[in-house]
Amino acid sequence: MLKKLLLCFAGVFLLIQFATAATAATTATAITGTGDYVVKVKHPAYAPNSGPRILVDDSHYNYSTPENRFKGFVDLMAADGARVTALHTPITARILAKTDIFVTCNPLNKLNSEHNWSLPTPSAFTDDEIKAVQEWVRGGGSMLLISDHMPFPSATAKLAGVFGAIPQNTFVFKPDFQYGNPKDMNLLKFMRYPDNENVSLLRHHIITNGRNKSERIPYVTDFTGHAFRMKAGVKFSPIMVLRKNTNMLWPSVADTMGPKTPSSAGEGFFQGVVLGYGDGRVGLFAEAAMFSVAYADWNNNYPMGFQNPEAKFNQQFILNLTHWLNRDMNCHSQHNMK
Repeated sequence: MLKKLLLCFAGVFLLIQFATAATAATTATAITGTGDYVVKVKHPAYAPNSGPRILVDDSHYNYSTPENRFKGFVDLMAADGARVTALHTPITARILAKTDIFVTCNPLNKLNSEHNWSLPTPSAFTDDEIKAVQEWVRGGGSMLLISDHMPFPSATAKLAGVFGAIPQNTFVFKPDFQYGNPKDMNLLKFMRYPDNENVSLLRHHIITNGRNKSERIPYVTDFTGHAFRMKAGVKFSPIMVLRKNTNMLWPSVADTMGPKTPSSAGEGFFQGVVLGYGDGRVGLFAEAAMFSVAYADWNNNYPMGFQNPEAKFNQQFILNLTHWLNRDMNCHSQHNMK
């Protein structure tokens, strides 16, 4: 999703331009959906179309839709045996009552649709929708909220805030990001045991430990995103934690950043947490491509998703996460937020 960044590094102005004439030689015809990549699950958790009822949001000007950028996730859930449907109407208690897991990825307010990714970035959800989700989760529903870099964090901030998160309307960059190199796709790796200072931390949890060796996750990889912190007093389980020297930029326009763009350290912020809320469960994650199959047409259709060889454990991580949301995984460290 990074296409054009104007950055200042070590006092030198550098133009990183991923989708302009400067990189026309590597620009490819855009691939929609999963392209020719076929999503498979070796050992599905459920018989076909008998698993959890998963409702995927497609009613809030979502940048990641079930038919295109989020199709990899939908195909993965279906391959695992889940019953997946798309939401094309406002969220109501009646709709949620027929759902086990509600998933929303990169929703936007109408103001920021049509790629108007500039401030202000108001909520994608109405107060009534947020209340409906909150009460449904409190009563035992499960929600997976995924929002990428600016403008998506602010679009989801009111909904995320109900569950204790404070999204930062930013872009996150890894410590060794090569400013000025248009082929550096800013892959952030989170490892259980980080082996160098440029890697962030994947915390121990039933989701990362798995129930057996085949489900164990040594690392996951994401592709930029934002970061968030959690409100004081909220009980949660951290999953993906940024370490020192990660950097956050705060642009007013999503794909244009320069020497005057505010920045801050990312250390200690999160790109993934899970928590209990009443009788329900919640997953909050700050990067979208890691959950699906996508391609960077501005860089010769570079794989931006769990089909990337550098993200080979992401698919099992997603399965573990949804199994946990469906209560097929017990968690000794899970806490409830009342």
